[in-house]
Amino acid sequence: MRSELRGGRFELVQITSLPQLVPSRVCLSCDVCCRFPEPDSFLRPYFTADEIRRAVARGVDLTHFPDPHGCQVNVVPNPVGDGYLCPAFDPATSHCRIYEMRPLDCQIYPLAVMWNADRSQVVLGWDSTCPFMRDTVPSDIKTYADRVAGLLEREDTLEVFTKNPRLIGRFQKDVAILWPLPCLTERLAPSQPAAVLHPLTLADRARVERSSASIVTPLAAYAFAPHFIWRGVFSYWWADMAEHHCLFAEHADGIFMPLPPLGTEPMATPNPQAFAEAFAFMRRRNRGSAVSRVENVPEEWKPALEALGYRLVSKDPDYLYRASDLADLTGDRYKSQRAACNRFVRDHGGNRHRYEPYQETDREACLSLYRTWAAQQEARNLDAVARHMLTDSGSAHQEALSHHRALGLIGRVVRIDGEIRAYTFGFERSPSVFCILLEVADRGIQGLAQYLFREFCREAVGRGYEFINTMDDSGLPSLARSKNAYHPFRLVPNYIVTER
Repeated sequence: MRSELRGGRFELVQITSLPQLVPSRVCLSCDVCCRFPEPDSFLRPYFTADEIRRAVARGVDLTHFPDPHGCQVNVVPNPVGDGYLCPAFDPATSHCRIYEMRPLDCQIYPLAVMWNADRSQVVLGWDSTCPFMRDTVPSDIKTYADRVAGLLEREDTLEVFTKNPRLIGRFQKDVAILWPLPCLTERLAPSQPAAVLHPLTLADRARVERSSASIVTPLAAYAFAPHFIWRGVFSYWWADMAEHHCLFAEHADGIFMPLPPLGTEPMATPNPQAFAEAFAFMRRRNRGSAVSRVENVPEEWKPALEALGYRLVSKDPDYLYRASDLADLTGDRYKSQRAACNRFVRDHGGNRHRYEPYQETDREACLSLYRTWAAQQEARNLDAVARHMLTDSGSAHQEALSHHRALGLIGRVVRIDGEIRAYTFGFERSPSVFCILLEVADRGIQGLAQYLFREFCREAVGRGYEFINTMDDSGLPSLARSKNAYHPFRLVPNYIVTER
């Protein structure tokens, strides 16, 4: 690779001085590279403005690049299988259509440039998930990496990274670190926020729940468990700003806040200074990405935030029910749910079924049930969004099943003939509101899902809860129909806040 000065700006172009580490025969037989399981995979290659121009000149449609100044490429559905493909990849030949002008991100693979775990240093590593690297790690990997590190630390390449900081990936446990990149670190360090981010751990539950209690709202997001279980999808961090607790989630496009800045005392209105500091932090950290936002802001705060100049957009509402309605299922409007419960009891009556507390020893059986349930869901011809969410949900269920006590979750299972065929988890939002977080029931057993839901709600009533929150519908029409069929007492509004 060499750099050329064209029109007053540096461009990175391919030459033979940087040989391909992985043999072509291996690449052509690989079924991993250039393919992605979901449309917004953080592993999509990043193209600089110059690389976008060259790709477009080689026939890649400009619409695949949402930001012509530099961005990750938008992938396309795989025409011959599952998942998604880079638009420059030809699945018929396993060749890259722009191979000679492929972006730097692709040129150095299976090496990767990323931040280390605490984001204090830029490092170079090798991706252990590359099939070639898994089979036999080349003996000259460090020599090759040394050559690449030298190129990355040159002034012309540093300039490219300075203009395109998202070329530096987030920390990945699967990438084995080889060398630090001190010049890149030094170049980008001044632009890094001064606030200290702490990784969210189970030990932080009390901190999150203490700050969440400062707002009187039935929204389910104001708890620890509904965030922590998604740590397989997001990286979670927290920081203190203007004496307020700030929770951050990081994904492919940058960092955002799943909750607003929260204090330790009751908060009737948002704190302007904490919001300003949080948005300034996200602007610096995201460096141009439009991802900076605050989610799950209650309706009561809308006037104050609009008066401060923020823009608020409605988010999918939470479904709130009277607990007694769901426990009793009386009247014509619950006729179908009542019939389903009766059908289940009739088909599996006597001692055949048991509704009982979840135990740690039930974990593997529940994971097996989840896989069966997920396959049943897949067979329903889900749309792309629903399939993507189903893929992500596996890690969330595993977290709940593995750490339910530490997360403050209440879990229940239904056994039929001694085998677990359904499970559910919930948590207390407030003394009057109980939230149902997860529910899985074998779809092949009629009435099981309705029976599990009714029994869990009956138990909540017995514990003194007045309301049941089943969270939002994630924008899925089928889930919305299911939730509306139980006649919610109220749809609880919440908002996404951005800067104008």
